Amino acid sequence: MERSNIPSSGGSDCDLISNMPDPILHHILGLLKTREAVQTCVLSKRWVHLWTSLPSLNFDSTEFTALEHPQCDSEEEESSVQRACDSLRFSTFVTTVLLMSNPLHLDTFRVSFGSLISNNLLFKEWVIYALQHNPRVVHLEFLQYPPLSLIHRLYACASLEELGIHYGEKIVTPRLAEERFLRHHQRAFSKYTPRAAINLPNLKKLSFRNDYFSNNNLKDLLSGCPLLQYLSLEQCYLEEDEIAHETLQHLTTINCRIPSIISATNLVTFYYISSSPIPIPNMPSLTHACVTVNTHSRSWEGLASFFSGLVNVEVLELDVSYVKPQEEYVLPELPIFQKVHDLSVGFCMCSGFLFWLVTWILKKVPNLKKLTLQQQKCYGFCCGEEADTSDWIGIPLRAAISHCKNLEVVNVKYSRSDSTLKRLLDALVDGTIELQNVNIILSKH
Repeated sequence: MERSNIPSSGGSDCDLISNMPDPILHHILGLLKTREAVQTCVLSKRWVHLWTSLPSLNFDSTEFTALEHPQCDSEEEESSVQRACDSLRFSTFVTTVLLMSNPLHLDTFRVSFGSLISNNLLFKEWVIYALQHNPRVVHLEFLQYPPLSLIHRLYACASLEELGIHYGEKIVTPRLAEERFLRHHQRAFSKYTPRAAINLPNLKKLSFRNDYFSNNNLKDLLSGCPLLQYLSLEQCYLEEDEIAHETLQHLTTINCRIPSIISATNLVTFYYISSSPIPIPNMPSLTHACVTVNTHSRSWEGLASFFSGLVNVEVLELDVSYVKPQEEYVLPELPIFQKVHDLSVGFCMCSGFLFWLVTWILKKVPNLKKLTLQQQKCYGFCCGEEADTSDWIGIPLRAAISHCKNLEVVNVKYSRSDSTLKRLLDALVDGTIELQNVNIILSKH
């Protein structure tokens, strides 16, 4: 047998990865947390100083909370010592890396401070270091509010294309105990960040978590971002009249107290999770909407008004849980969704009431091609005392689905099988029997 001439991939003489050019290795290391990237210095001489010129830095304080700690006499003392040790290790590591780094260009700077760092001056110096290198992406996760002068610097960094400011603790509303602090914070915010000081000409993505906005702070910020395309607000409290931006294409709001007006005529995707719907204007460019509403309300008028702003969407995802209304309640009229071809609806198996939502909408989507019904978690308040689904599944669903003349696929995703699921499948089979080439797919998740 002749020996193969194909060289082996192993051995020190054929280290293909180490022979790659620096930009490729930097890209690979940039996919790791910075602590992991630094550890590659032990691989060979080629890797000793490679990490010192990384264009992407990602510091995560949680990587320093699982280390061994000295023994203490009490749990309280041990916890205090542990936190001090972890904080010292993390701050020493970050400071050392920044002192030894010499990136030609800092593309990305991410820091998750967690609960380890309470020294505002220290992490202010870290962020200022990053801003001095004109980063494209900055993501910061704080447990407490940073110095407002630092926020001022962030909002004046013209090189930024993506900015994320996330606070670890859920923000409280001004009606609760920290109202005085929050309002003081906003007065200081206005002092440190006047509208003229906001200069983010290249920013395309902006995200906040657990933040608070009032006195047109968000409006002023958005006005300084002429190219903004993505805006994400998670658990934020907004005391402002509207969210408005001409170039905004993607908006996400998760459990926020948001304004009653959303004005974004170029919006393409809208992800909305809340305990109540809000009236929204017609958005002509909107093609994809994902809506989750879980509420104790018995009135569907607000939901109908919300849906009226989604008439131009092509893909509609719904997970809606409402309290069962009185028997004589008549669902409000919906507009016709001419463009919807893909509809996904979450439902609760323990009560047939939510199938009202399915039948309510199916009558208004004449061009539907794909229908997905996915069993969701039961929140309790959507169910009556007696879970009798016989009146809700069957004839109403069969009649509604027969309106969808272009239907091709029905995908049913369930987590448990019972008699309700059987009635649902029977109704789907009966409703699609006159429609041609409809595939019903059943899958467990």
